[in-house]
Amino acid sequence: MKRIKFFALGVIGAALITTGLYSCSNDEVNNPQQESTEQTSNLQSKPATTEDEGYAYALNFYSTDISLGRSVDLVDPDTSEGVTVTEVTVYGDTRARGYIVNKVENNDFLYFADVDRSSNVLTTFEKATSETRVFNNLLESPDYLDTDKFDFIEYSPEYTNTTYGSDCGFWSRLLGKCVEERKDYVPGSGPNGEGGGCITQQRTTYYFLFIFKQSTGWLPTGGIGPC
Repeated sequence: MKRIKFFALGVIGAALITTGLYSCSNDEVNNPQQESTEQTSNLQSKPATTEDEGYAYALNFYSTDISLGRSVDLVDPDTSEGVTVTEVTVYGDTRARGYIVNKVENNDFLYFADVDRSSNVLTTFEKATSETRVFNNLLESPDYLDTDKFDFIEYSPEYTNTTYGSDCGFWSRLLGKCVEERKDYVPGSGPNGEGGGCITQQRTTYYFLFIFKQSTGWLPTGGIGPC
């Protein structure tokens, strides 16, 4: 009788262990959240440090003591590539005005920006091309005041949630330009506009960290031709 009882308990125990193992295995198959979380965490880079190339550039740009503040990651939802933006505060200021932009994957220094909110001037630097651009009168930029004079840390993540055109993607709006083209009809000299044609025009819009944008307006690219 004892043998029967022990045998029955053994069968029940084995069944419970098997059920538990199946349940754990099933959870791993149906719940990839843990793996997804680990992949996401691997994409999060560290903020800029005093040892980074971007910090050295900012230090030279301001020629005085600086400190690093908040940071934010901006990631392309389609490719999971992106950048980390770290703010820079100049000695004696109460608010950050500089921004160091590093690549998420390897922390390579990509861009630097200075927002002079007293004179309303934006200065950007791109390391790959060594190009510096200066944009004056930021008050004419449509989102300058709405974003607390370009607080890129606070507002850039919100502005990345947009629909990108085929010629105006994530990296173009990070620091680049987008070009639009259109054709306008030009009437001819005839009584009813005969003899007219079309002229091609382009509009170039420059971007930085998604918030800043400045357009050249529509400019002709050639003469009048057939439509």
